[in-house]
Amino acid sequence: MNIQSILIENTTDELKEAFACCDAGLLAWACEIRIRQGQPLVARNDMGEFFLGQRAAFRPTAAHIAAMLAKLSNHSLYAYDAEIKNGFITIAGGHRVGIAGRVTVEEGRIKTIKHISGLTIRVAREVIGAADAVLSAICGDYVRNTIIVSPPGCGKTTLLRDVVRQLSLRGHNVAVVDERSEIGGCHMGVPQNNLGPRTDVLDAAPKAVGMMLALRALSPQVVAVDEIGSIEDVAAIENMASCGVAVICTVHGKNMTDLRRRPTLTPLFTNSIFERYIFLTDKPKVGSVCGIYNERGVQICHDD
Repeated sequence: MNIQSILIENTTDELKEAFACCDAGLLAWACEIRIRQGQPLVARNDMGEFFLGQRAAFRPTAAHIAAMLAKLSNHSLYAYDAEIKNGFITIAGGHRVGIAGRVTVEEGRIKTIKHISGLTIRVAREVIGAADAVLSAICGDYVRNTIIVSPPGCGKTTLLRDVVRQLSLRGHNVAVVDERSEIGGCHMGVPQNNLGPRTDVLDAAPKAVGMMLALRALSPQVVAVDEIGSIEDVAAIENMASCGVAVICTVHGKNMTDLRRRPTLTPLFTNSIFERYIFLTDKPKVGSVCGIYNERGVQICHDD
């Protein structure tokens, strides 16, 4: 089901009409759709942001947003309680619905989000073959520990997903620790994205805990995780590497200097954990590779 059909099916009244009036071609290429209380509907694609539909003046109310969230969760929002604590739910098709509103905190931890004022739908879109240009840098005689780096919205997760799929097709057992349900796009535990025939997914598992669980229970040759950054993540990655399990992961950043300035990542450089650093940009299009470096920070060719 395409994203326009999902939006229409899961909304009511004026909001349904507004989505029905949208240009189908624009929505087909949208990577993000924003529904904010009292504001116009907005979509973003590779070309920029656009107001949606002929009813650009339409402003959804809190009631519209609440009704949409209820329908997206099959009127069982309580079933998504664990996800809501992380600020989103994942719906059929692997699309992630980010939630804005009043955050309730208990003992320093997020308990829930209520008085919902906005939804950000990140459209799950597989790009089969996205890893074609970099796979030879990652996988030769063995799978090299690899980190994919870019600012937000430049295609890190899309590239990681296709790396997983291709490594799985090549015969490697891959464990995906999918803390935010973005790699596999799992819905009710079932991956909606094609991750290959030899891939196991630990959906919604915290990265550090999930990596150790995968090591004990799934006997992976490769572990894939998205957006590392904590001390616990780094310690788990070092543990994977010491056990002979290859790690493919992503992290926010612009360049090598940017990464080296982050104290939590220092052990990865000190111990030369990663053999490949792949940097992405959104120019000329999202997912463009702007550099591949080895563990010494030397730029290499793809077939190095």
